Amino acid sequence: MAEIVQPVSVGVGRNAMWGYSPAFDLTKYLSCDSKDGKESNVLLAGPGDIRHVLETLRARQTKQNHEKIVVYIWEESLECMARHIILTRILLNRQESIQTRTQTFLESYGNVLVHKKTAELIAEIANQIYKEMAEDAEFIKPFFDLTCLKFRERDGIEDIFKFSRAKKPQFDSRYLWDNRCRHYLGSRYNSAANVIDWDYHMRMKSYAPIIHKLHYRRWRIQGIIVERQGKCTEPNRTLATEIRGMHKKRGPVNVKGFWSDILISPYISYGVHTTEKKFYERSQNQYKKHSVDICEHNLEQVMQAIAPHEKKEEETTVSSADDEEITILEAATMTSGDDEKVDTSPEQRPVVPSLESKAKSVQTTGTSANTPDLSNITVRFLFGDLAKLLAKSKYDGLFDLIFVGQAVAHVCMTKALNKNVSKRGCTVIAETVKYVPVKLNEKKLYVEKLREMGKAAGWKTLGKADLAAMNEFKFPMPSDDRMHVPVSSGEGDKVNVKEFEKKQESYPECMFPFVYFRA
Repeated sequence: MAEIVQPVSVGVGRNAMWGYSPAFDLTKYLSCDSKDGKESNVLLAGPGDIRHVLETLRARQTKQNHEKIVVYIWEESLECMARHIILTRILLNRQESIQTRTQTFLESYGNVLVHKKTAELIAEIANQIYKEMAEDAEFIKPFFDLTCLKFRERDGIEDIFKFSRAKKPQFDSRYLWDNRCRHYLGSRYNSAANVIDWDYHMRMKSYAPIIHKLHYRRWRIQGIIVERQGKCTEPNRTLATEIRGMHKKRGPVNVKGFWSDILISPYISYGVHTTEKKFYERSQNQYKKHSVDICEHNLEQVMQAIAPHEKKEEETTVSSADDEEITILEAATMTSGDDEKVDTSPEQRPVVPSLESKAKSVQTTGTSANTPDLSNITVRFLFGDLAKLLAKSKYDGLFDLIFVGQAVAHVCMTKALNKNVSKRGCTVIAETVKYVPVKLNEKKLYVEKLREMGKAAGWKTLGKADLAAMNEFKFPMPSDDRMHVPVSSGEGDKVNVKEFEKKQESYPECMFPFVYFRA
């Protein structure tokens, strides 16, 4: 009997919990025709996570851009929306240091198992949001708007937070992860290490070599992308989703489990792209850094821009013994020798800041720092049949920018979407399958299909020469000579930049994470 090999779609899963393309600033792709000076409206269809919103906040805070922007996010599951809110709360918790928040965010984002402290924090945040929704079910801090959802959909999100705040939720994520791997690999499960090694070297390494093979292997086997000191033992409740199943006796039922990706990895969103070239330095054809370093760097940049660490006020009470030590220390610094006399006149005494002035300086550098303004952005959730939702009159000619995830391209790339909701000069960004482990000819076929659907919808394809922004995503490529230009680390390590740029022009379109259209 021939061995049954499951398709890639089985490994990718039904509900995306992270994105499959790098994060980018949404306002960077707004055309001059679409800007009317009032506010910009953006539609994100199936992004999988909140990465584009966070990157937009970072860029706007850096540029001091205070124009109003409204982001509509459509997801296929309510659990994904609740996860967006929890992850944002973790990232904006200014009481914790940036390093602590980075580790906690990465654990909650991509780990199947998390540390006990992280699990308690998730439960605490879910409990806070659950109580806030009891008072106001339309708006959730800091910028989430639920007015576009039906009442039963809001109740569904409230139930998700109720599940996440439970002390002992019935969600064995490690067992569910292992079941998914067994189903996908089938008879190859006993040789899973060899299968993963083949997938990495023949698929993943060609398009994201910055992802280290040991990290990729650990995630494929254990479902863990980062691990601090100590083992992760608690289930990650934010990854629990429901799908429609069929029971033998009860008929159609909702089955709660882990139905997300077990094949591509969460490193793509934050761990393959950064503007800092130092992360792509190589020594003997090996990268000195890896995707976890890039993830931490990108998240730290976001937190420093929109949620810097808020220092606590220090205690200012000093004992009398400390005063005596300060006096003795001052005299010692003023005495140059045994025979020299010390002038203790007020004019000759060194100026020592008082304790009150120290306390004031601590307060000014701590809690009184300017808090970044997040009131100029609003995130509204959409749920249900996207075609029916966008057919409403309130969305006519509304959007200045539309992002289409790869899982929902067949729904969004339609003529009705172009005719109804896209404003004149609207930019449409369609996600490709660059990082999905399929063959190169299948990647090309997918891009060709995107172009056909865009043309049928009446959109104009924007070529590579017309978009300077596409230069940001020209790496890494399949062959070694098309990877990043390594930063010179020695005298003999020289790079012919002109020759490299010439080769960049020959990249196939499917090697970019996005395809661009103009309405």
